[in-house]
Amino acid sequence: MLRVLVSSAIALLVAGAAMLAYTNRYALDRAEQNASAHTNFIARTIVRDRLRKADFERPVTGRRRAILDRLFSSEVLVDGAIRVKLYRPDGHVTYSNAHDLIDTRPIEQTVESVARTGQPATDVTHLNDEGGKGPNTKALETYAPVYLQGKRVGVMEIYQDYGPVAAAAASSVWPVAAVLGVVLFVLYVSLFPLLRRVTRRLRRQVEEIEHQAMHDSLTGLPNRVLFRDRLEQALYGARRSPGEVAVMFLDLDRFKEVNDTLGHESGDILLREVGQRLAHSLRAGDSVARLGGDEFAVLALGLDDADGALVVARKLRQAVEWPFTLRGLTLEVEASIGIAMFPDHGTDVDTLLRHADVAMYQSKEAHSGAGIYSPERDVYSPDRLKLLGELRRAIEQGELVLHYQPKISLRTSEVIGFEALVRWQHPEQGLLGPERFLPFAEHTGLIKPLTRYVMREAVRSCARWLEMGLDLGVAVNLSGRDLLDLHLPDEVRLLLSETGIEPGRLELEITENIILSDPVRTRTILGRLKDLGVRLAIDDFGSGYSSLGYLKRLPLDVLKIDKSFVMSMMADDDSAAIVRSTIDLAHNLGLEVVAEGVATEHISAVLAALHCDAAQGFYYSAPMADSEVAGWAAEINLLRAAALEQLSA
Repeated sequence: MLRVLVSSAIALLVAGAAMLAYTNRYALDRAEQNASAHTNFIARTIVRDRLRKADFERPVTGRRRAILDRLFSSEVLVDGAIRVKLYRPDGHVTYSNAHDLIDTRPIEQTVESVARTGQPATDVTHLNDEGGKGPNTKALETYAPVYLQGKRVGVMEIYQDYGPVAAAAASSVWPVAAVLGVVLFVLYVSLFPLLRRVTRRLRRQVEEIEHQAMHDSLTGLPNRVLFRDRLEQALYGARRSPGEVAVMFLDLDRFKEVNDTLGHESGDILLREVGQRLAHSLRAGDSVARLGGDEFAVLALGLDDADGALVVARKLRQAVEWPFTLRGLTLEVEASIGIAMFPDHGTDVDTLLRHADVAMYQSKEAHSGAGIYSPERDVYSPDRLKLLGELRRAIEQGELVLHYQPKISLRTSEVIGFEALVRWQHPEQGLLGPERFLPFAEHTGLIKPLTRYVMREAVRSCARWLEMGLDLGVAVNLSGRDLLDLHLPDEVRLLLSETGIEPGRLELEITENIILSDPVRTRTILGRLKDLGVRLAIDDFGSGYSSLGYLKRLPLDVLKIDKSFVMSMMADDDSAAIVRSTIDLAHNLGLEVVAEGVATEHISAVLAALHCDAAQGFYYSAPMADSEVAGWAAEINLLRAAALEQLSA
């Protein structure tokens, strides 16, 4: 407001000065016009009958000059007039009351112009600028043409003291200036209340705009912009005084179902209530923001370690999971929280936000509720993104290699097949395991060409084994994206046709979570694959949430028990019970059972006693290169044959 008042005062002063200048100039112009009219009047009346034509033809001297001196002294040089000149048309002075100017010719061309056009003229100058003696008074020059007997014979010039002229102009200006000053002052004073009201309104509008720019319109919580600013300030403080800062990303599980079932208006109500609960559950100094959709962020300060952050996260989850009532319905909402710690998981805002987001998705996938960022599981790290760019080239240039882990029949001890496991022979980093590139390949479109590559190479290897006289099958793992691809059955049929192997020698393995992600479409794809004669296996059974009753509705042939149960069955009674009951129930459903992760002879014997059909693990062999498969299988078959002969003998 101060700037507006100052600028308004300056503007009003400039406007007032301009108006005063204009008024003064107008008054002076009017005074000069009056002087010019007065001179013209004298030339046409007072001196017209007293002057002769000869007075304008040659310098006036002697007695005639004395007569003109008396004439102009008594009739013209009064009321401020201080000098008079008569000119002939060419500009020469023929008479002046200042006798030393007679028979001179001024440099300026004003006289000639007036003599030629007959138009009066005025000018402001000093009395002696063109000669003469005495005080050099500021004067107003007025030129008027002189007519004798109807003819223009010359020009008369009268000098008037400019002081009375300026005084007359000023006397007419000051009243105007006084009135104008009062008007401008009143106008300026009247701006104060108006400016005060406008300023208050603008301040409120600016505050409202700033609040909207920094807060979420739905929940009223800080938005991403304000959260980033608070995080930046928190990191600055943490660098100066050591302390842990936690960034938490919270996402509501299955929030889309609320919108789809009850409508977006109910979803908005739920988000507002979630925001209020989170805000009321915070510790002093912590802050919460809504980042968009059903995603919230929490900034927790002054933590001792990651365990303290997990305690805060569990408290937030408890607040969210307390039942909500919407439109008469009671809803239970769950949330997944990802945590990134400063400085362990990042020292700048962007890195911490990204890692907290990644941790949230890791928590959601693991159904753990809340989890700390794990670099090993970050498929979006810069190094892995670099690998992602190189993976496409690796697929095209054949840098991927397959290793095969044997599957052993527990009834006959013979090798019945191999599971294909992909490796990447990286030109710079050497041989990379699948955990280095498969996770982020599954999150991109590269998983499809990668799976097709593995399947093609595995089936071709199986065809070569058959040519060597080895009666073996091969198993290939499928991803979730593969089971959503309606073209997969046609591609498998074409591959089998090209290689000429029997469909039953190809086994496709899928996990429980893949089946549950889209059951209808998955059953359609699996049904078409089963019609081709391909064997279908459920992999890592027990690590998900499906049941044998649900799996019975799928066209499966094999159930593979997850290695976590097999490896702990000798030390954990619960794991042993799960393995035993899974084998019995699977057999009752007509499924073949394969145990994964067999590491000792004792576990192999126990599984055989439980009538498990087959097993695989490091007890039998680690995954081997394709070039080693034939020799290893032949050696195992020879050992088996020798053992059988010894038994028969």
